[in-house]
Amino acid sequence: MAGCAELINSGRSSSGDLLPDVEAVQSFADRYLFYGAPAGPADLTRLRSHRARLDQVARACEAGDIGSAIDALNELLARTGASPQIASHDGRGPHLHVSRNDAPIANRMAAHFAMGLAWLVVAGQASRIRTCESPTCDEVFVDMSRNRSRRYCDSKTCGNRLHVAAYRARKQAATS
Repeated sequence: MAGCAELINSGRSSSGDLLPDVEAVQSFADRYLFYGAPAGPADLTRLRSHRARLDQVARACEAGDIGSAIDALNELLARTGASPQIASHDGRGPHLHVSRNDAPIANRMAAHFAMGLAWLVVAGQASRIRTCESPTCDEVFVDMSRNRSRRYCDSKTCGNRLHVAAYRARKQAATS
């Protein structure tokens, strides 16, 4: 799920698109161990389109609109040609591939991430998909905490920043 959130957030960044070129797409694919045909120019456009659909799913889940999330996931899985199969390669035991190795890398990544979101929706866990509550951040994350209490994409940055600001405000109010 971290890869899915990272992909969605690559389009939400305040500093612009974090997937600016084919090399960035390939680097992302390599980081998450997507093997097969390398990224090409068409994958950049295709992945950006799939990313927008995944973002739409995340927003629908966060809003509690499960019907829209399901519709968008089904459309994305169909659009990517998802075809689940069991694979075993490179010393790894049996695991699930959601698409064929010869499918475009953008489709393979989007299908894989869409299936992850689909599992959350089917398991009744769509509310775990959230946007950071920091007023200066809009990154998406999946709350895997036991009690579903996570509020920030990263407690060390966004959460800590808010807690420190609140502490300083209380301290200043106490001295005034």
